[in-house]
Amino acid sequence: MRAGVPPIDETDFAVYRYLAPDGAARFWGSRRVIDPRAGAREISERVGISETGARTRLRSLRERGYLGDAEVWPNPSLFGVELHVLDVPVGEVGESRRLLEELALAEGVTFARDVLDERDRTLQVYFVAGGPAEVQRRARLLGRLVGRPEVRGPRPYFVPPAARPLTPLDWRILRALRAAPEGGLQRTARAVGISLKTMGRRFHALLDGRAVWWSHGAKAVEFPLAYLTVGTDPGADVDALATRVSAETRTWMPVASDGRGLPPGARPPEFAGLLLADSPVAVEAVAGRLLDRPGVATVRRTFALGSAIYRAWFDEQIARRTD
Repeated sequence: MRAGVPPIDETDFAVYRYLAPDGAARFWGSRRVIDPRAGAREISERVGISETGARTRLRSLRERGYLGDAEVWPNPSLFGVELHVLDVPVGEVGESRRLLEELALAEGVTFARDVLDERDRTLQVYFVAGGPAEVQRRARLLGRLVGRPEVRGPRPYFVPPAARPLTPLDWRILRALRAAPEGGLQRTARAVGISLKTMGRRFHALLDGRAVWWSHGAKAVEFPLAYLTVGTDPGADVDALATRVSAETRTWMPVASDGRGLPPGARPPEFAGLLLADSPVAVEAVAGRLLDRPGVATVRRTFALGSAIYRAWFDEQIARRTD
């Protein structure tokens, strides 16, 4: 938490949670996916506060930097590639910052997240590739770039594919949205040279078809959250446990099954959620309560220490389709 910034409370957390319509977290190879259509009225209904209260909370979060800017991400499937991730161990103090800067030189890298858990500190590096040979080639190049032969992976990171290919107009809209994600529909329509009605129709189709999504941008302050992965005993009803934890823990945001990078149909013996982590004591208290529940075997805590966005590969690919 930055010095002088008011602490986050449960209502702030609830408002932040429902920037996604169903209140579930998805990490489609970036920071948490948010819905640009989520307004104060919808959020107020989900949180149980007045619309004025929701607007006040959103304004406060924006002023404190938590909603500082936005980033528009295109679906990798639009380019015939898939997302992969590898883990780079981080040792020395300051090494993470150096690695984040050096990754800007690597072709195909789109995002990186610096994380700390009970075992170690790693840099999760996300990159796109078009097939097994390219995956291995890029992984080897990344290993050489960071100078760490002990990188772990790569492994596939599944993102639900876009519902359909884009038209030439869609590509132009995508390019304009990437350039000014907070410019509004009217400004984007003018930039593309179409009517506001057409822009609105195309905009909703792109979002609903998972062709694009919004996330917090590079300038947005990381919300104080812990990522908890809850392992269950053999035979436990994972879905029932996840539902009960979500309903009974006020500062818990479930991570959607399609938001963890797992392949379609995967049924792991675990579930995950984001927990408001305003203090270590609060995190440990919730972890302890989870471990006391029948059916819960383990709780793994992970904290995000920082991240970086790399726009070059996607911008180059979009430019080829619009120039």
